[in-house]
Amino acid sequence: MEKKICDTYVEILRQELVPALGCTEPIAIAYACAKAREVLGCFPEAMEVWCSGNIIKNVKSVFVPNTGGLRGIPAAAAAGMAVGDPDLELEVLSKAGEAEQAAIQAYLEKTPIAVKLADSPHIFDILIRAWCGEDQALVRIVD
Repeated sequence: MEKKICDTYVEILRQELVPALGCTEPIAIAYACAKAREVLGCFPEAMEVWCSGNIIKNVKSVFVPNTGGLRGIPAAAAAGMAVGDPDLELEVLSKAGEAEQAAIQAYLEKTPIAVKLADSPHIFDILIRAWCGEDQALVRIVD
């Protein structure tokens, strides 16, 4: 009977645990932004990042992986937009190197990124709205 219980626990862990590069919150923002860029089909000229209070609190003081030491929501958003691979999900920035870090910095400097507090009952709520010309994309990750 113990083997069956152990196997059940292992299966639950396989279903529920998703590998992430670094702290989950900034990586989730980067992933949502990479997905928004993919949906939009171009590099957004501007974006809004709406986050629940818990996300804002957790992202503001951690480094965003593979960005050359950048921190915060605008850095995570710019990294996802500039170089993120949405197919890698929560490892979206795992392939970013020095050349990509320069692209992230350049995108961050030229692109307006508004960070806003989401009026949401969810602890984990990220909404990305991005514009390219007349087109826009909306991506939301919640719970």
